[in-house]
Amino acid sequence: MSHSVPDSPDNDPAENDPAKTYRIGHKERDEAIEVLREAAGDGRITVEELDERMEKVHAARFPIDLDEVLSDLTIQLPSDRFRPGTAVSRSAPAGRAIESGKPLVIKAGWESDLRRGRWQVPPYIRCEPSMSNVELNFLEVETDLEVIHVEVVAGMGSVVVVVPDDWAVNVDDLSKSWGSVKSVVNAIPEGRRPTIVVTGSIGMGSFRARFANFLDRRRMAK
Repeated sequence: MSHSVPDSPDNDPAENDPAKTYRIGHKERDEAIEVLREAAGDGRITVEELDERMEKVHAARFPIDLDEVLSDLTIQLPSDRFRPGTAVSRSAPAGRAIESGKPLVIKAGWESDLRRGRWQVPPYIRCEPSMSNVELNFLEVETDLEVIHVEVVAGMGSVVVVVPDDWAVNVDDLSKSWGSVKSVVNAIPEGRRPTIVVTGSIGMGSFRARFANFLDRRRMAK
């Protein structure tokens, strides 16, 4: 007569599942919040659901906790990256493909991200203002690019674009849900000066394109 031997803790699948034992941090929570913001911006969940799920994200300790919050919003669950061989590949959503080159990704989770002064501007920039704000200040930028693509991922934060007087900003393909979009900049530049083409969705935040104000000029004069 054979007797079954209880699994030891070392053989317990639950104990060995990294999705249930690996502690998550700000990075994983920020990514989950981004998915929720985008879902709210697209109208897939209500504001009440957004608040409720965000509370669960902040309380989550393990990847499996985030799975429960996001399972009906994405096929790429947080636990996938911690379980070997379970990651699901998917094509990029329409309108998200980058024609060539790697975009500069600017994430504003718990702190705002400000790009000012002289900085290297690539052809493609992706702004993810999940909780805080992103500022793209081109006043002191030197570039030969005629078109700069800026994609905005829906969030609660805001995106501000500041350009010289002869630049242009086109926001025709930037959508909004509860947020706002405002541009006082022409959509056509002077001569062959750069045009910033903005796409994506602003979600619950705001987007503003403007020229230099008093504070900008004072900062540059120092």
